[in-house]
Amino acid sequence: MKKLFAFFKLVRWPNLLITALMMSLVCHSIMGVESSIGFTLLIISMVFVVAGGYVINDIFDKDIDEFNKPDKLIVGKIFTERQCKVFYWTLTIIGLACSLAASLIICGRRFIPVFSFMPLLACLFYSYSSRYKREPVIGNLIVSLSVALAVFLPWISQVLSMLGNEQMIIENQEWMRVTLRIVLIYTVFAFMMTLIREIVKDMEDVKGDGRFHCRTIPVVWGMKTAQIIVIALSFVTCLGISIIEEKLSKDFGFTITSYMLIASGFLLFGCVLVANTYSLITDKRARNDKQFHIQSIVLKISMLIGVLSMIFIK
Repeated sequence: MKKLFAFFKLVRWPNLLITALMMSLVCHSIMGVESSIGFTLLIISMVFVVAGGYVINDIFDKDIDEFNKPDKLIVGKIFTERQCKVFYWTLTIIGLACSLAASLIICGRRFIPVFSFMPLLACLFYSYSSRYKREPVIGNLIVSLSVALAVFLPWISQVLSMLGNEQMIIENQEWMRVTLRIVLIYTVFAFMMTLIREIVKDMEDVKGDGRFHCRTIPVVWGMKTAQIIVIALSFVTCLGISIIEEKLSKDFGFTITSYMLIASGFLLFGCVLVANTYSLITDKRARNDKQFHIQSIVLKISMLIGVLSMIFIK
């Protein structure tokens, strides 16, 4: 039982649930697509590929995690590195197989464009863990783009499935225009929230990352610069939310959705933007691991509220 719990912790099961929920809500709430085997397999494929990405990341980060979080270490402590590699390959292969099946069901002979997203994502996760995580900016962008892809993939899959059927495309032009606007809003939202959280996590792990020569933003450019970047990104995101919620409320009539996005923005503003601004202008000793860990949790809650706001889109 201990190993089962450790496995679910290894694959970050709460994050996987959020990914599955996010894709499901895009399909059902925004796109209005009924449940089907194809889209169910597409969601499963994303969950398995992402889970594999978490495992390979922990394999490469074993030494860093042993320094930063020795009490939470799984690779090398509960599971051997070899066992974790088996988990990685098993999860990734299952994910790619489900993606191939989903692409064939959704798009038929034109399956390659949809299917190609998953091998690309798997390669990005491996490249991120083995190399780019140790480089400033690019590692953060890879993770943020992968989360944004989870929002955008159901929409692009549905559109690609229409190619070759000119009548269907003509009939669904208005649907494509409206849903694209809403999907892009949530794609950008997911990207920005993840990017901010990734930089905050880098600030939390700055000691271990610096010890093992990871060239993250706080290590290369300093904690002060990292906080300024987080403040700037948070300000832009809060501003974007304030503009978007008004459009969602007035143009589409999604009142509850706009209120939930406002709540998400308030959390980001109060617990991340204001907190970092305060510690930046007061005393650098206020910047500690615990503070950034709390901010990371708040950002996850804030993103979850934003994702759940899709429920009230009709």
